[in-house]
Amino acid sequence: MANLYIQGNFMIDFSIPKKQKKGLVFIIFCLFMLYVSWGTSFFFTRLGLNYIPGVLLGGIRATISGILLFGLGVLTQGYFKISLSDLKNAGFLAVFQVMISSAFLTKGQETIPSGMAALLCGTIPLFMVLGEWLLWGGKRPKFKHVLGLAIGLTAIGSINVNTLFSGEVSIVGLSLSLLAVLAWVYSGHFSKICCMSNSLYIFQSTGLILFLGGLESILFGYAIGERWDVGLMDFNGVLILAYLVLMPSIVGYTSYLWLLYHVRPAVALSYEYVNPVIALVLGNAYLGESLTVYHGIACAALLGSVFLVSSYGKE
Repeated sequence: MANLYIQGNFMIDFSIPKKQKKGLVFIIFCLFMLYVSWGTSFFFTRLGLNYIPGVLLGGIRATISGILLFGLGVLTQGYFKISLSDLKNAGFLAVFQVMISSAFLTKGQETIPSGMAALLCGTIPLFMVLGEWLLWGGKRPKFKHVLGLAIGLTAIGSINVNTLFSGEVSIVGLSLSLLAVLAWVYSGHFSKICCMSNSLYIFQSTGLILFLGGLESILFGYAIGERWDVGLMDFNGVLILAYLVLMPSIVGYTSYLWLLYHVRPAVALSYEYVNPVIALVLGNAYLGESLTVYHGIACAALLGSVFLVSSYGKE
């Protein structure tokens, strides 16, 4: 969900033969761009909330990003006619992966620190393992997976309770952010099913989902009373919105998808260990968000738990 925290690997067209791996320098460059674009998205989202309310910010950003990604797909992969099945699948995924997952997470950041939002998103691999096992008939986790789940969920639960009682966050913000995480986990399973009938390539597929989800978010935002006062947008506001559109969605996606295609998945997914750290440091340095030893221990425990469960389903 970088706070458009959509991962997109479910849409990769595996019928294209893998090309030869690129040089190490370019791999490191793509990893750097991925870490920067997705790791800083929580920080810039918090800045963007000074200009645009949460759900509308997520919707406007997703709509523009969707148009740009779809256009990039046409330029690089050619135009493929959008079928009724494509629209149905994209519309279904857009509700969960954009409107609920992205827009609700953005809304949640109105009342919770950006570092907390990143930590909550860091639990996605944990909830995916739980969902695959308990809901969708996956393999029973091994001891190390169960240990990782216990450590990770305890860490994130304890830090949430601690910050809730300290008055730093609201129950509404936490609930919206947790709902965003669960929506992403839920859609992650069904995205594998939806892509089976998908006739579009990756950029057009992702662009269509972002565009539809962005429109849904904008309509929902207006329905709950949010309004965007364009007159508040100064030069800094335009730059922040442009960053959110270009870096997390365009640069982040292209870097992530290239890495998935050319290196081991574990390397591409390493952003899951980096994002919370970047968000916590930036939030503390520039937004005045608290960063204590307790936060550091909880973050280390969460990252360790993700490492333990990362092999689930691959053994």
